[in-house]
Amino acid sequence: MHPMLYRSLLAVAMSFLVLAFIAYPFIRPGSAPFIANTLGVILLLIFIVGITIEYKRQHRGD
Repeated sequence: MHPMLYRSLLAVAMSFLVLAFIAYPFIRPGSAPFIANTLGVILLLIFIVGITIEYKRQHRGD
């Protein structure tokens, strides 16, 4: 994939991650939105790690 695509995906994922962390103080722990937000943060972190690994794997030979 093109490096600019990786950068764009990473920027969007980081933006969503920041927005998810901003929402935490306004969500009551143990409620359904809290669990959904936590699951979203975990999936975003997995996505960010996956993007980083794929980028490094493709550009290792350069």
